[in-house]
Amino acid sequence: MEKMKVLVTAEVVRDTLESALSDRFTFVYDGYYLDHVVMPHAELVEKIRDVDVLVCEYDTVSADVFEAAERLKLIVCCRGGVKTVVDLDKAMEKGVIVCNNGGRNANAVTDMAMGYMLDLTRNITRANNLIHDRVITTDVSTKPAEYQDTVWGLDAQSPFIQYRGRSINHMTLGIVGFGFAGRLMAKKAHAFDMRTIVYDPYCEFRDKPDYIEVVSLKELLEQSDVLSVHCTLTPQTKDMFNRRMFNRMKPGAYFINTSRGELVVEEDLIAALQSGQLAGAAIDVTRKEPISSDSPLLDAPNLIITPHIAGSAFDVQYCGTNMVIASLTDYINGKKPANTVVYI
Repeated sequence: MEKMKVLVTAEVVRDTLESALSDRFTFVYDGYYLDHVVMPHAELVEKIRDVDVLVCEYDTVSADVFEAAERLKLIVCCRGGVKTVVDLDKAMEKGVIVCNNGGRNANAVTDMAMGYMLDLTRNITRANNLIHDRVITTDVSTKPAEYQDTVWGLDAQSPFIQYRGRSINHMTLGIVGFGFAGRLMAKKAHAFDMRTIVYDPYCEFRDKPDYIEVVSLKELLEQSDVLSVHCTLTPQTKDMFNRRMFNRMKPGAYFINTSRGELVVEEDLIAALQSGQLAGAAIDVTRKEPISSDSPLLDAPNLIITPHIAGSAFDVQYCGTNMVIASLTDYINGKKPANTVVYI
């Protein structure tokens, strides 16, 4: 039987993919896979003509790609959300199955969110910066000699007093959105003995873990010591976290966003930090990316900002590759692939 031709432009683990499926498929690698540069669109239109399966990530698979794809039967897009890069209506019209890799980076994202939480509550980055900026370094010590190897000082100005943090096992974590990342976040918080409450109006909470409580949005805002956002960007969630929401949160709470920048009204987040309504925040995403050098966010107090790297960890490629293998295996065996978005 003739092997199906697969064009791979996504970042996958080649050896893993081929050891699993080289007897069933012929893999051709191009575009982003080769050099982390997205293939020119016109080149994709040309190369898709004799391809049976496309494994992509950042390519825009628009109507003209589908029109040129004379043999295309399956697309595996190595992302969670695919509708921004794949014309799903055209896929349906052309009879092309589309799968995503929903949840492939959930572990990486929630690791980062847990890191933010520990950082904020224990003043890790704040104290580190003060040391490197030589703000709290000194050649003069006020501590008793018997404590020379235990603390920097015992007076009210010492780091031991000024940067005393909070242990998260005495705190309540509020999670907005209970998809792949939300579920993992709850599991990790449970390992830290946190009380975990969840709000997601679209989740049916089948097989709900017994260590979470499902609450209303009002309850979540009022009770959360830390609020972590894990919902998708939709017309309903755009600008969801605004002045009104921040003012309804528990005073002195922490806010974490690893989802999408447009969920947050940034000037309202800054105001909540400046007023002390929020004790701190950490965001991996901003409305404008990359963030500009004159962004007001850069002057906000107690705000950790990272450059949209929460979902970027080496194991993400291994997880994504295994999901591609699962989808291709299901397809070749006549089954509906996992994580199917369009199925004919």
